[in-house]
Amino acid sequence: MLITTDQQRFDSVGMNGSSFIHTPNMDRIGREGVSFKRAYCPNTVCTPSRTSMMTGVHLSRHGAYNIGTTAIDKNIFFSHLLRNKGYQTHHIGKAHWYPWGIESPENAIVDEKGTPFKDFTGFEKAELSVGHGTWGVTGHYKRWIESKGFCPSDFKEQYILENDANGTADWELPIELHSGTWIAERAVEFLRNYDNAQSFYLNLGFQDPHHPHVVPKNYQRRIDADDIPLTNRKSYNKGLLPEHITHFHNGTINESRFKGKFAIAGNEGFAWKAYYNDEPKARTTKAYYYTMVQLIDDQLGVILEELDKLGLSDNTLLIFTSDHGEMLGDHSIGQKGPMVYEGVTHIPLLIRYPNGFDPCEVEECVSLVDLAPTILDFLNIEDSIQRDGISLRPRLEKGKPLERDGVRIEYKEEPNRIRFKCWVTQEWKIAIYFGESFGELYDLKNDPNEMNNLFQERGFEGVKTKLLIDLLNDMERSEPLSNRTSRV
Repeated sequence: MLITTDQQRFDSVGMNGSSFIHTPNMDRIGREGVSFKRAYCPNTVCTPSRTSMMTGVHLSRHGAYNIGTTAIDKNIFFSHLLRNKGYQTHHIGKAHWYPWGIESPENAIVDEKGTPFKDFTGFEKAELSVGHGTWGVTGHYKRWIESKGFCPSDFKEQYILENDANGTADWELPIELHSGTWIAERAVEFLRNYDNAQSFYLNLGFQDPHHPHVVPKNYQRRIDADDIPLTNRKSYNKGLLPEHITHFHNGTINESRFKGKFAIAGNEGFAWKAYYNDEPKARTTKAYYYTMVQLIDDQLGVILEELDKLGLSDNTLLIFTSDHGEMLGDHSIGQKGPMVYEGVTHIPLLIRYPNGFDPCEVEECVSLVDLAPTILDFLNIEDSIQRDGISLRPRLEKGKPLERDGVRIEYKEEPNRIRFKCWVTQEWKIAIYFGESFGELYDLKNDPNEMNNLFQERGFEGVKTKLLIDLLNDMERSEPLSNRTSRV
């Protein structure tokens, strides 16, 4: 079972030591399984990262390089392989493997009965929702609300802040009709009624936490804004900031040379620096964001309880993660986009499989591209497709070192606009922007908040060379190859 949230920060997992947030069900998965302390997304916006998660390859191979694109070959989704091997495959919630702005399998019309779609990207059946919060009451989720006798448009929102790109608001929609409640209810229904003569693969995609930061009015377990810690405002060398970061601060990215045909994902011209320098505003929107995380944790508890009741917990490979993070004021920036900062690249990843391995913690860097190879390895399914990721099974079962010293992150806003490749190790992070004179180099051991960009500093030439060679080695290792059948 793969459970994915949307742009959830690593620090929003309670087991990480955050005193202001309480996520007992995420904590439970971490205690009973493995908590990855250094998990990273392969891309910092939804579609590329989610496609990499389902294929085990980077965007430079699957081709879905940004929101509004889709994978060139859907047959490499591991859901196809599981279904072909006899698994009952079912998807509920957000997928975002296709563009939303045009006709696609994700925004097809749902009949009045809410009948699940059939044959959806390797899934025998799928129940979908598109969008987030107040603009995410769509598809099968919308039909579910209507089946309970309610009209979704009747539920209004009350915005808390002025000039708020995060859309922080209280929502008249009751928690009983929230998308997280829908996902949990439908997941329980599937678990109770699936054909137990088959093994199953259940894929759940929560729409939150994501802007707009809206919380149902009747949800009581809220984060107090006064408990939110302030963002570290320690100054850093502004002269070494990548050029586009200054535009994110000032809200001028749409007037810059980086603007392409479409607005840059997650940053559409809002002046984030002014926003997050307003302490009451920053605390309030963060409190709503982390409240959304606690709401997901509640629904996660419903699913875990059902697994326990049905006697499925010990023999179910359970994975909880997010497609990417959220800046949420780090470096005076909000949301996501072409950045390599920890806030948007470092993600939660928890895996539990009591019959497969003992609880542990993993400090090495891992990536979402590792999930497909890991799942297939644990299920003992032979895979003929060359994946970029590696199986984590040897590390989890026997404590063996990983085959790789770091992880790769790729970004392409447009084919001829801002784009980078990044390499992250336990101690260093480097980012190369193609066609640009600027870059980024951070000493994560001594500068975990990434306040000092060392890319142009003297004395780090050797470190840069080593990291770039490792990045090139990883890229070469994943180049697709045909089978060699003879010498001539």
